Amino acid sequence: MVHDEVPLPPAPEPPPFERGATVVLRGVRDMGRPHGVAVGFAVAGTVVLDDDEVMVVATRPGSGMRMRAGTGAGPNSRIVLPAVWDGTYAERVWQGHTVVRVHRRGDRWSVWRWYDGERWTDRWYGNLESPWRRSTLGFDTQDWALDVVAAGDPRGGPWTVGLKDEDELAWMVDQGYVTDERAEHVRAVGARLLQHARDAGWPFDADWDAWLPDARWTAAPLPAGWDRLPREA
Repeated sequence: MVHDEVPLPPAPEPPPFERGATVVLRGVRDMGRPHGVAVGFAVAGTVVLDDDEVMVVATRPGSGMRMRAGTGAGPNSRIVLPAVWDGTYAERVWQGHTVVRVHRRGDRWSVWRWYDGERWTDRWYGNLESPWRRSTLGFDTQDWALDVVAAGDPRGGPWTVGLKDEDELAWMVDQGYVTDERAEHVRAVGARLLQHARDAGWPFDADWDAWLPDARWTAAPLPAGWDRLPREA
């Protein structure tokens, strides 16, 4: 069975966040025994927009991050499988330029773009994931490994689009962590996003200046309790 939703108990969603609120974007999945449903990664950010249709979060360099600690494996030596995870996290900070993540409610992806403080760069990233779910601390999702990368100007060209991490998804299937059925679903969604990007569909064709982070915003720390999830009563 293919599951698109974050594996959390059903609960009413909190109200939208105000612009400028500090939040955490978390990857949540069932890690199996002994961890159960847990946070796999977390990155802090600042809300640019949050309403019934669109969620936009900016992450400044130096913002707090946590990743599963442990020895990475797979084609790029960066996958810490749940079976070898000891439940601890490695402390990181966001590096490089400010990244702005845009997610439309219900989409199986978010689109990222980088801002260097003066202009948008020509780098784009389509992150395949489950639809974001608002929490009291930010937004929860589940990363699907496969991604779409693009470079250039989607409206005026040149514009190049391709897939990323196909080898990692295949490796996860070989390891038994992802089922063939699940991988097929992820690849189908990846193909849709790939074509969507080639066609410069929303938000590739949007006015990203409307989502510029405030120049006064600084690096965001992870909020207290970032690693705690709601549990069944």
